[in-house]
Amino acid sequence: MKTYQGVAVSEGIGLGPCFMLDAEEFVIEPSTADDAAAELQRTETAKAQVAEQLQQQLEQFGDDPQAEIMQAHLTMLNDPQLASGIKTSIEEDHESAEYAVSHNLLSYAEMLESLPDEYLRERAQDLRDLRLQWLGALFGKSGLLDVPAGAIICANELLPSQFLQVRSTGIQGIVTEQGGTTSHVSILARNFGIPMVTGVKQSSFEGVQFVAINGQDGQVIADPDENTKQALEQSREEFESMMRDAHENRYLEAVTKSGQVIEVAANIGGPDDVEAALENGADGIGLFRTEFLFMDRSSAPTEDEQYDVYKRVAEGMQGKRVVIRTLDAGADKKVSYLHFDDEENPFLGVRGLRYTLKHSELFQTQLKAVLRAAAHGRISLMFPMVTNVADVEAAVRAVDEARAALSAQGKAFGDLELGAMIEVPAAALITDLLAEKLDFVSVGTNDLIQYTTASDRMNPEVTQWYEPSHPGLWRLLEQVAKGAHEHGAWVGMCGELAGTLEFVPRLVELGFDELSMSPKRIGLVKTAIRKL
Repeated sequence: MKTYQGVAVSEGIGLGPCFMLDAEEFVIEPSTADDAAAELQRTETAKAQVAEQLQQQLEQFGDDPQAEIMQAHLTMLNDPQLASGIKTSIEEDHESAEYAVSHNLLSYAEMLESLPDEYLRERAQDLRDLRLQWLGALFGKSGLLDVPAGAIICANELLPSQFLQVRSTGIQGIVTEQGGTTSHVSILARNFGIPMVTGVKQSSFEGVQFVAINGQDGQVIADPDENTKQALEQSREEFESMMRDAHENRYLEAVTKSGQVIEVAANIGGPDDVEAALENGADGIGLFRTEFLFMDRSSAPTEDEQYDVYKRVAEGMQGKRVVIRTLDAGADKKVSYLHFDDEENPFLGVRGLRYTLKHSELFQTQLKAVLRAAAHGRISLMFPMVTNVADVEAAVRAVDEARAALSAQGKAFGDLELGAMIEVPAAALITDLLAEKLDFVSVGTNDLIQYTTASDRMNPEVTQWYEPSHPGLWRLLEQVAKGAHEHGAWVGMCGELAGTLEFVPRLVELGFDELSMSPKRIGLVKTAIRKL
């Protein structure tokens, strides 16, 4: 029996026979063809087959989140720049259809993998997936995987199309060497309730017969003994019972037995997520990540475009609080049409509030849109990457400027609560000074842990140092809660830690007023709080 530590990306406990998935990576050697017209026709015929299959899956999933993944693949498939590149390769370089499709898609994938933005890097996986589907159509292969029922899939990486094939066999879990929390396979695993852990080398499973994975703590056990199996089976039954209880009672208030009420809110990326937040019992929105409004387009959204989105969210939440984070660009969240200087370490560079303060026109557009939307609901505004009091003072002045501009234009606007994200240890240590000028603070634990322990949270090589239970972190959290309350500010948390049941009692004890998380965690956390 051997235990490996990975990164948990989809909760639950899975046990089953080990199935090692060899990457079905078509190796395409450079090849030429004399009849360019015929090769182009073959390319288009195969492309149409892939499009038809994706369209069928899109219709099958309807409004489910996985439909967005199929739509993303369709968009990539129909990308005019990709089509032009393939056509040029066939007509001018006389490449075969297979080689033209293969190396053009791989070039795009490798380009994305070289970018610092985690989200864009993981879209490279989708291009590699699309390449396999397209080549499969060209070679006349179905690509169906022969996976035994109830297995644990162990792979270097699992592509979305492969996931959709193997889930119907009743797989019990997934372990991959590559991938992150925002990869499409991770999203699919969470949506279908399949435990998944990443960051474990595939070579660890050579000769292994049975695997157990824990999607709560990221542990993977190769060939567990009988006592370990029994303990995990019991844990799985307890987890499934807890999930049922949490779902049934998700609309109840999160109040401890001594009467302490905690607001349990949802993290969202846009208005389409509001329904899921309410359906899962959210008391409000604790983090609206507005950077997603700026992505996948060629220019920044206008004031009216942003206003419409923020208004929809505010009205959709029916009077419940909505915390909107101003644009958090930079580091791993680069926006293609915004200018970023080359930085040796972008995580310690111009990101978040530092960036928007440097680009006042961009900032003013967003601030005016948020202020206007505040006339339609209960909106709070939060500034990311705050480091010192001067940051807060500059942000407050910017809000005052936006308010004055709207008054001069005769546009209606509402009142805002103003707050700061606590992501930097320096900010945590001076929360009392920041709270003198703010209505609230909210801890972004993903970055706070990363900066406090000097451990890249996406690097599996330093997982052991990325330590949510580190006493240094908890001393900072205690200081944040105390410093905020000293000046009458409420204190929240919108990082992964907020939805981790192991830490909820400590956060409540420290006096956190609000915890915000993925909507599916809300019922679990509310249930845990009611038992305290």
